[in-house]
Amino acid sequence: MQAIVLVSAEQSGDALDKQIDAVAKLSPTWVVMYGVEDSPFDRVRSQLLSRCPELPLFGATSFRGVFTASGFIRKVCLLVGEPNDGVKIAVSLQQCRASLAKERAQKACQELETRLGVRPSRLVLHATPGFEERILEGVASAFGKSVPVFGGSATDDRSTGRWSVFAKSGAVKEGFVLAGVVSARDVQGAFMGGFLPTEHTGTVTKVEGRVIHEIDGHPAADVYNAWTGGGISSELLSGGSIVSKTNLRPLSRSVGAAHGMERRILAHPHEVLLPTRSMSFYTEFTRAEPVTLMTSTVDPLIGRVARTVERARGARARTPYGGLFVYCAGSLSTMLEHADRICKEYALALGGAPFLGIATAGEQGAFFSNAESWHGNLMCSTLLF
Repeated sequence: MQAIVLVSAEQSGDALDKQIDAVAKLSPTWVVMYGVEDSPFDRVRSQLLSRCPELPLFGATSFRGVFTASGFIRKVCLLVGEPNDGVKIAVSLQQCRASLAKERAQKACQELETRLGVRPSRLVLHATPGFEERILEGVASAFGKSVPVFGGSATDDRSTGRWSVFAKSGAVKEGFVLAGVVSARDVQGAFMGGFLPTEHTGTVTKVEGRVIHEIDGHPAADVYNAWTGGGISSELLSGGSIVSKTNLRPLSRSVGAAHGMERRILAHPHEVLLPTRSMSFYTEFTRAEPVTLMTSTVDPLIGRVARTVERARGARARTPYGGLFVYCAGSLSTMLEHADRICKEYALALGGAPFLGIATAGEQGAFFSNAESWHGNLMCSTLLF
């Protein structure tokens, strides 16, 4: 008997009410809920909590749809824990700006440990975009590297700020939700890029947070344009967004190696800034940090899904009975026609166990257990029960 179930809810009406009644009859012990910007989250949440008032619940908005075993669908979907799944989850929702994110993350960790009665073994993070590094700093200051963080940043259909993260207490447009997980069984995660390095590499010589001004002493956009064979030539004159031109050509920075393999965090270029021809990204950099131009195509970005699950299952190839899946919206936007194929790849890798997946504007994960957690772009992560 599976101890985790997936519910794909109708958008409204009697059918939705009946589905919520069915979920309540399972005596759920926790719920993860994903959907899109126009999903009826408030209705689902309020009706579910009216039947199960103490239920730990959390989630976020996804890009264009939700990953399920039935395909990539535009519905509210719930992954529901049952009493015999051995998993206990506590949730903390924090409304905050970047300046308070580290402090609020420390507070959230304290709340989770108090509610669980022990330090969680894993954390699930869904934040609104812009200050994910500060949240991870707060987690690290509270728990060190002993509690890996897996998750992804909320987004919407067109990155216009219609995103939200939420818990039983409500939803916030700026902030984060952090869930602590403890389990009588095993819970493991994995984090993967799926891109290959090119021969183009340089050193960040002038930087402010998520804006690289210079690489090797030259304007960052000039260097990137040369590396990509004129890929952003028009933006050197006009400035502006380069997101759609750079989905398959991010920069990376190395964060060490394991088992003979270099671990790389990917960074998605965002804008060319004039008159300096600097480049903004969705992750931060530091001065004197080496960066490399990366590349990929559709097939490796689909194939990385199974490899991420394989890495989480580990050498003992443990059989999962449920999973959460995070996949970058930027990667997905280049191949929306293959979204159902991504679902099938994950479902096959999971061996038929129920799962729920979200398309995000930034991904968080640790490359292996008891290691540092990172924020990257154009990546995928998973948490397996």
